Amino acid sequence: MTSPNDLQGDDPGRTPILDNRWAQVPSRLNSLSYWPVWFGMRMAMKIWFRVRIENAPKLAGGYVLAANHTSFLDPILLGSAAPRRVTFLMTEVVYRSPLLGWFYRWSRSIPLAARGGNRLALRAARWALAQGRVLGIYPEGGLSRDGGLMLGSPGAVSLVFNEAVPIIPVGIIGAWEALPAGRAFPLPRRITIRFGAPISHEEMTSLAPGEDRKARLQAATRLIMERIATLTGATPREQEIATLRAAMRD
Repeated sequence: MTSPNDLQGDDPGRTPILDNRWAQVPSRLNSLSYWPVWFGMRMAMKIWFRVRIENAPKLAGGYVLAANHTSFLDPILLGSAAPRRVTFLMTEVVYRSPLLGWFYRWSRSIPLAARGGNRLALRAARWALAQGRVLGIYPEGGLSRDGGLMLGSPGAVSLVFNEAVPIIPVGIIGAWEALPAGRAFPLPRRITIRFGAPISHEEMTSLAPGEDRKARLQAATRLIMERIATLTGATPREQEIATLRAAMRD
C-alpha cells in the first residue's frame, strides 16, 4: 500500500503544486474549519440556486463520486451536497482559478498537471481512498462548453479503476445555465444534484471479459457515462457518435 512517505520526490509530469500535505488526513483544525464553511456553502447554494439533492449516498468507507462537469461551480455544488467531505481531483487550470482557487486549495483538492505524468497525484488519490475518504472525479476529463455531456475519458477513470471501492455516478443539472464557462457571476437558476446507485468494483472489473485492460477501461468509462446520462436526462455522447456512424454506413 502506498504511504504518504512514498509521495516524496520529483514528478516527471511536473506537478509542482502537489506536495505531501495532499495525502495526509486533514488536521483537526482543518476539519473544524471545514464543516462550518461546508454548512455555509450548502445554505448559500440552497438559497441562491434552490438546490435540490436527491438520493445522497450513505456509504461508509472510501468511494468515488463521478459527476458531469459543465460549470466551475460543480466542485462547490457537489462538495456541499455530499454528506461527507470530498477530496477532488482537478486540473491545475481549475485548481488555480482566481475566483475559487482558494476553496480548492483549502479543501485539500489534488491538482493534476495538464501534460500528464501525475505519478504523485495518483498516489495521493489512492492513499486518500485507502484511508476511507471520498474522492471526486469528472470522467469527461474537462469542462463542457455547451452544457451537454462530453465523451468519457478513460484516462480520468483509470485514476480509480484498480481501486476496490464503489463508484457513485452523479448528475448535476442546471449548473451550466447558472454559470457557463466565460460568465463572471452566477445566475439564480434552479440546480438539481442527483446521486445514482453505486457501481461496485466487481461490476466495473467484470466488463469486457477476456479483453485487455484498455478495453475493460473503455467499457467501464462507457458504463459510468451511461449512468450519468440517465441521471441528467441527456444522451451519452458515445451513443450519439455510434448513431451517426450507423447512419453514415447505411
